[in-house]
Amino acid sequence: GLSDGTVTVSVSVTDAAGNTGSGTHNVTVDTGLPSVSFNAISDDNVLNAVEKGQDLSVSGTSANLAEGTQVTVTLNGKNYTATTAADGTWSLTVPAADLAGLGQASYTLNATATNGVGNSVSNSANLLVDTALPTVTINTVAGDNVINAAEVAAGQTLSGTVANAEAGNTVTVAIGGHSYTATVQNNLSWSVNVPSDVLTALGNGSLSVTATVTNGHGNTGTGEREIAIDANLPGLRVDTVAGDDVVNTIEHAQNLIVSGTSDGLAPGTALTVTVNGKDYAPTVLADGTWRAAIPSTDVSAWPEGTVKISVTGDSAAGNPIIISHDVTVDLATVAISINALATDDVINAAEKGADLVLSGVTTNVEAGQTVTISLNGRIYTTTVDDSGNWTYTVPSADLAGLKDGDASVQVSVTNVNGNSASAGREYSVDATAPSVTINTIATDDILNASEAQSDLAISGTSTAEAGQTVTVSLNGKDYTTTVSANGSWTLNVPAADLAGLSDGSVTVTASVSDKAGNPASADHNLTVDVTVPAVTIHTVAGDDVINVAEHNQAQIISGSATGAAAGDKVTVTIGG
Repeated sequence: GLSDGTVTVSVSVTDAAGNTGSGTHNVTVDTGLPSVSFNAISDDNVLNAVEKGQDLSVSGTSANLAEGTQVTVTLNGKNYTATTAADGTWSLTVPAADLAGLGQASYTLNATATNGVGNSVSNSANLLVDTALPTVTINTVAGDNVINAAEVAAGQTLSGTVANAEAGNTVTVAIGGHSYTATVQNNLSWSVNVPSDVLTALGNGSLSVTATVTNGHGNTGTGEREIAIDANLPGLRVDTVAGDDVVNTIEHAQNLIVSGTSDGLAPGTALTVTVNGKDYAPTVLADGTWRAAIPSTDVSAWPEGTVKISVTGDSAAGNPIIISHDVTVDLATVAISINALATDDVINAAEKGADLVLSGVTTNVEAGQTVTISLNGRIYTTTVDDSGNWTYTVPSADLAGLKDGDASVQVSVTNVNGNSASAGREYSVDATAPSVTINTIATDDILNASEAQSDLAISGTSTAEAGQTVTVSLNGKDYTTTVSANGSWTLNVPAADLAGLSDGSVTVTASVSDKAGNPASADHNLTVDVTVPAVTIHTVAGDDVINVAEHNQAQIISGSATGAAAGDKVTVTIGG
């Protein structure tokens, strides 16, 4: 059987006189079947509640498909298109508005493509849509949701159950600024122990207990229960610091207020707030609240990681009270970058007519965080994946308004702790095709027998950049040269190649692409007349002898010619 590649078909024929002629023709054999495949969708082929509310990136790879081949993906009856890159990868974006119509079910995505010789391929991937949030139930605390003195002294177990979550999932319980974790058991129950000293330090008053769980599909649910401590205990509490108990890069350079409440402490009671080895001295106000101002110079000295805030004071009876509160300092430098647009940061006409894949990388940004993209006056959003990468496919319709020239794209991102970064990338649009022309060939666009004995110069001009390759095709052969600084180009066709030309009209084609990849071509007709005419002279004076009488008369010189056209000039020379 024939192997893939170029196969030459040769044919020869011999006439009755023994003259033999031959010819060749190249045929391309391409039996390599194309393939197309999906990458994991949304990292785990599951679309959770958060992911369903965002644009969805669908990507994959291919083989035996030329760069620029269209891949069509069908989801829930709608078609989305992408084009293959040079490395065979492809990517597209399904808008969040389309995802909103998906129900709780498993969906099949189908991808189809056809290569240049008509071989088609398809593949599918399954996507489970699970947007059902788990629920967390907190059981009644201390029997009646009121913790008395004896129950404070014994410590308390907080427990509950979950639904739409699995054994092994983690439940995070928050109470009075303290956080505890539990593992969901096989019966979907969980429990954590809150020690006596923590309850004692919290003192009398109402408290909210919250429990949060995230299931294996990434859906998060929270439960809450209101309780109270009624133990005739004085106590101190610290409010949430910096809004979320996280000090980010911006807050790390600012003044910060640490505040809280008290119970059973007289107004005016002196407190000591200790942070990072430094003490601050607020007092209890009439309403039981207190505030300590931490100057920016001190805040900026807080180390990255967990910083403990301790608050101490004495009750009216002179008994010491101490409570601690953990704050996370996140100074991680957030960064975001943009990969080259259209592989070379130049969008040509073909690329302007196709979807444009934007992508990049983030540093110290959590999966699921939003990346905001600004391109050509439009705003797009996508999310960071588990590897810190991001991608978004800009539809071709949005690129139609791009004008030739330089422009830029900007992106920004913020991590969960509020640290942000932005970046820009310059690109250019060159959707204008260059021009190419072919000058008159052989001075009159006619190649005669004499001219065919020498190399033939073919020249022209082009508006493509200097150094761009011009390809000239003549009689099935290609010749190349480059555009010079003044826009001209020239090359020589060897005389040996001209020998294969037959009389008639042939087309000379010149093609060129500019640096942006925009193609242009021009055709030029060349008349080939390499047959030398034959001239026959008829007999002169009846016998080719001019006698005395004929010598005194005018004589007619006549004849015929083959290989010449009516009107061609015949020159007769007699006697030099």
